[in-house]
Amino acid sequence: MRTLRRYLTGHMVAGWLLFATVMGVLLLLVRLIEELERVTDSYTTGQVVLHVLLTLPQQLLTLTPVIVLVGTLTAFARLEQLNEMTIIRAAGVNKARLLRSLMLPLLVLCLLLWGAMEWVTAPLHQWGEEIRSEARGNNTLEPGQSLWSRSGRTFYRLGRLGINQSPGDIDIFEFGPDHRLLRAIHAEQARVIEGRRWQLEDAQVRRWEAGELSLQRQPGLIVDRLWSRDELQRLLLGMDSMPPSVLYAYQDYLQRSGQSAHAHALALWNRLMLPLAAVGMALLALGLSVKPGSQRGGMGRQLAAGVLVGVLFYLGSQILVALGQIYHLPPLATAVFPVVCIFLAASVLLMRLRW
Repeated sequence: MRTLRRYLTGHMVAGWLLFATVMGVLLLLVRLIEELERVTDSYTTGQVVLHVLLTLPQQLLTLTPVIVLVGTLTAFARLEQLNEMTIIRAAGVNKARLLRSLMLPLLVLCLLLWGAMEWVTAPLHQWGEEIRSEARGNNTLEPGQSLWSRSGRTFYRLGRLGINQSPGDIDIFEFGPDHRLLRAIHAEQARVIEGRRWQLEDAQVRRWEAGELSLQRQPGLIVDRLWSRDELQRLLLGMDSMPPSVLYAYQDYLQRSGQSAHAHALALWNRLMLPLAAVGMALLALGLSVKPGSQRGGMGRQLAAGVLVGVLFYLGSQILVALGQIYHLPPLATAVFPVVCIFLAASVLLMRLRW
């Protein structure tokens, strides 16, 4: 059993690496051609190449189910054509034992993908985006651009973000139950102390009490429930720069503060479902490729079918995500539905497989 597992795993991993290399080279060329058009005196060719190389793993990760499908299909179709699967069947390996031999490598693949999303691809993507942002001088908020947040009846605005992620131009508006403005706070600079707690420097506090306006200055006003330092580093770079743990923490913060967290929750569940989709694609490829008595000329048709299934899955997932954002579909159901469809199709093929 152990020898069989190592043998099949070696062929699957070789297929995955081969197709991942092909897809990586294609993505690299496309991204380089696209990004080289933006070269300036400050954004040099070397920085363009470094940016593309650092952001490539995150983009390649989204194609993992397609890579696993085609790689697994190639491996098992090749083994079938060389009659090695016939030898495995003749040795008394039934269908259940074959599936059990694949569970461990697929489980390891899941763990590796989850670990890569958390500790490898997202930090690399953030690094690459920061290189481009600093080179192009966009490491601060654009003129007229602001970040807004809300906690209950209190609204927060961040109007400036310095090169070292130092916040500035902060406004806080507190409203009463009758929607009347009770207090307005403004500070030109602030310092993130820990977590979501900020210290506003030279804060100007305006209050409305009994129809009268009062102004008070507080040199070190402490305010809670703002953005954490980690979130400030990623908010301007997009959700691809956020690992799942940061996405979870931020969408939880948005929900607790009464804000819409639909987009972040959808992105989080799509990330978490990605390794499971890859496992489902591997099982689907097994059902498509392992066909006793298949002819040598059938390998091309099987690969074409696998590529078609992979492309349809990728396009369908992207369309479903877009529909989920437009119509505010439940994030968990939107992310799980394609994975369930893959496992159902794989189950039907495997049950009909004559072994």
